[in-house]
Amino acid sequence: MKANENSTRRKFISHFAGTSVALLGGILLMNSCESGDKKQDSPVSERGGDTISVESCNDYTGVSAEELDKRKKLGYVEKSEVPGSDCSNCGLYIPPTEGAACGGCLLFKGPVEASGHCIQWVAKAE
Repeated sequence: MKANENSTRRKFISHFAGTSVALLGGILLMNSCESGDKKQDSPVSERGGDTISVESCNDYTGVSAEELDKRKKLGYVEKSEVPGSDCSNCGLYIPPTEGAACGGCLLFKGPVEASGHCIQWVAKAE
């Protein structure tokens, strides 16, 4: 193996990692941005999906059809079938605020069950 090939491989890995981080950051930033004229009065708070006064995590009042479609595309289910991988131990999960029954998610709006799961699950950083 030539030293030149090793250097090229290192450059590729470095560029790939940097591009991946930038892409993920851009997606999260774009997902968190919302047009001011789209906002509605709803029981969903500004933090992304925490519900304030909803007793059931099945109440999607005020959640747009677009956001409900996003949930479906991400494969969100209320009860995880993957052992050890549920919303409560996901790095994207937003714990419920005081007095709330449900948490939220950084990826989509609306109530989220702590026992739920989606395809974007990522372990919490320790």
